[in-house]
Amino acid sequence: MNSIQRADDYLSSALIYLIPLSFPVGYLLRQSMPAFTWTATPALFIIMFCSTFGLTWQAFLHPQEHLRPLILGLTLQLTALPLIALAVTHLFYPHHPLWRVGHLCVAASPAAISTIIWSRISGGDVALGVIAVGAHVLLIPIAAPLILKLTVGKSVHVPFIPLAEKLFIAVLLPTILALIVYRFYPTERVKPAMGVTAKVGMLYMIVLNTSVAALNTPLNLNVLMVLGVMTIQVSLFYSTGYLAGWLLKLPPKSRITLTYYLGMKNNGAALVMALAGFPPQATLPVALAIASQQPIASVIDRLWRHRHGEPGLS
Repeated sequence: MNSIQRADDYLSSALIYLIPLSFPVGYLLRQSMPAFTWTATPALFIIMFCSTFGLTWQAFLHPQEHLRPLILGLTLQLTALPLIALAVTHLFYPHHPLWRVGHLCVAASPAAISTIIWSRISGGDVALGVIAVGAHVLLIPIAAPLILKLTVGKSVHVPFIPLAEKLFIAVLLPTILALIVYRFYPTERVKPAMGVTAKVGMLYMIVLNTSVAALNTPLNLNVLMVLGVMTIQVSLFYSTGYLAGWLLKLPPKSRITLTYYLGMKNNGAALVMALAGFPPQATLPVALAIASQQPIASVIDRLWRHRHGEPGLS
């Protein structure tokens, strides 16, 4: 086993510790790190290329395998998640309607690119992740305003062009490039390096996003309370994905991707929705969502590896 393979294996086993440590690092760098927000798009491009390298075109040509989990995932995204957010916030925030709005903006936001990254790390169905994230993003300009109108009584405009541009640059383009490169250079030797790059890139993005959020989110009891409630909501999102896949007896790879698909939300899009039609207090739950999503994902990955062996990027 070479040094790069050992590094990839180490990162795989250490993510459960490294991801929580990334948040205090981001907080400590909150004064300087936001100056590097311009690196987010190229970093996502690289992470996605590494995460999808090794796929073939045939992986996307199995509608009989992808249709059922895709329909199930989209249905749960548009119905179950807003209802979960409503129930959780009515229970914990009876006197804080704007925090409730923030939680619902997270529930109504598109699935995050991290769905694909974690699917690869945990040995899920990466092709399904690409298809599901793309389909959900395209529905959001219509679905999100309707969800917010039905749940909080106020609709917001979600611009289609920025979402489509990000989908193309950060998901479709690197995926197509990875498919082409692997088609003409079908080697397994570089996969450990791809794994290391994807995991380090993900840790970098957590530090970057945390520093941006922490710049305007001081630590106090209210923040800790909202973080706790968001953790409950996100845990229920993940659980919904896993239980639905288990009840419908989906293949293990589809089940793990569905789990991440329901739990990983695009907090940038949620922030746009919160700022578009509501006072600034509504953004607090959105800013704290990443602090729940990524650590829980690392726990899911560890549990999945313990149950199904050691899949992933290596």
